[in-house]
Amino acid sequence: MSGPETVALDAVFTRSDRIVARRIADEFILVPIVGHGAELDSIYNLNRVGAFIWEHLDGRRSGRAIVEALVARYDVDYAAAEADYRGFVKSLLSIGALMPPPSA
Repeated sequence: MSGPETVALDAVFTRSDRIVARRIADEFILVPIVGHGAELDSIYNLNRVGAFIWEHLDGRRSGRAIVEALVARYDVDYAAAEADYRGFVKSLLSIGALMPPPSA
C-alpha cells in the first residue's frame, strides 16, 4: 500500500487475535501479544477517534459504514473522517492489528 487512499472503503476488516485492547479509565490501549507475553515497547495508546474506529472494526462493518458512523458521532465532515479512517486502518495493518479482507 502506498498511501491511506489505498484502503478500500468497501473492505471489511477483522481485528487480529494477536492484539489485546483494553480501556483503562479514559485511556484505550492496544497491546500486541508476542510469544509468551506482551512486547512492552509496542503498546499503542488510542485517542477517542482511534478507539471508536477500533471498536467498529468488527468484521461486519465496511469502511464506508464506519466513516458514516464517525460523521454521525463527531463534528467532522465526511472527507476528514474518511482520511482519518484510511490512515488509521493503514497503520493498524502495518502493525498486524487487523486481518485484511480475504480478497486483499
